[in-house]
Amino acid sequence: MSVRSFEISVIQEESEKKPNNLVIGIIIAVFALGGASSILPLIDEYKGVSVLLRTIWRWQLLVAYCLPCSLYYFYMKRDGMDVKKIFTIGTCVEFLVSATLWTTASLLFIWSSEYTLVSHSGLFANFGGVFIVFLNLVRSLPVHRLEIIGIIVVIIFAIIFVNDNSSTKTNGHTNILLGDIISLCSAPLYGIYYIVSARLLQKLPSMVILQVSFTIQLIMNLIFYICFMDTEIFYSFDPHFGVFGWASDTYLVYSLVFVGTFTGLVGVGGYVFILNFFPPHIVGSIYLLEPMLTQILGCILGQDNMPGFITYLGCFGITVGLGISIKGDLEKSKEQIINNTQRSQSSKPHSEKSLHSSLILAP
Repeated sequence: MSVRSFEISVIQEESEKKPNNLVIGIIIAVFALGGASSILPLIDEYKGVSVLLRTIWRWQLLVAYCLPCSLYYFYMKRDGMDVKKIFTIGTCVEFLVSATLWTTASLLFIWSSEYTLVSHSGLFANFGGVFIVFLNLVRSLPVHRLEIIGIIVVIIFAIIFVNDNSSTKTNGHTNILLGDIISLCSAPLYGIYYIVSARLLQKLPSMVILQVSFTIQLIMNLIFYICFMDTEIFYSFDPHFGVFGWASDTYLVYSLVFVGTFTGLVGVGGYVFILNFFPPHIVGSIYLLEPMLTQILGCILGQDNMPGFITYLGCFGITVGLGISIKGDLEKSKEQIINNTQRSQSSKPHSEKSLHSSLILAP
């Protein structure tokens, strides 16, 4: 349900695999959780760099670090892919729409951390799943009662969450309400992104979708920067304004070891691989630990002052609410499978009878 969680949450085709080694799965899950939780704090360490340029740097590293994983999955799934469904105008439009939604939401997500605590940014961006539940209610689609209960719990504790007056940023730009609103604005974009990306999953492996999406987003951000921002020293390794600033002497080791490895290969690729050991609802539950770990890391790196009790209470309550919603979604999926199976079985005798009659009447 979270922001990073989406970076794998739509990867449903891996869900059919059963746990085969619990110890290895837990180890990978721990590393993946640590990598995903470190995304925002590690990116915020690019001091004096604009949000857009930080995003461009991250997409470059993601494209490079996730390429091996995407090639591996493409190779493993090559026999089951229908080329006619992949190379179509519709698929290209879906990629463009999903990339636009994700890159816009990511910019809002990173921008929000300039004003509010990193745990606030992570939790409110996690509301993409809540938005989908609201959307399903409006569209009169099936919604499980636990999903509704979870949303109510989330809203109650979100109100508590934003009223922690003791929370401050160390950069002197503290504006909790503004930052929370910016982060919350990213939630509907992520929610719609999940829906669009689910269509792509019917055609391509998950990591291939992510790789193409990262590449499109990188191109889109580069075009926007070149068209609207100062490019006097953009084509350089300048650590503040250069497109390759992440590779400058100031940030090279940091980018390769921490940002690229943890936020890319471990944070994204790791969550893909643990779907080989655990089903999606377990993976989704693991993500609920992210905001608190993100906040701890943000405090360690000196980006945020230690929040008060209300922040921890709100974070815990929202996490519980999101967990209830995930449980409700799982129960709804089980009920739909059972109903579909029963309908299929009830229609089978009728179909066989019709077939028998047609054989008798056939000349």
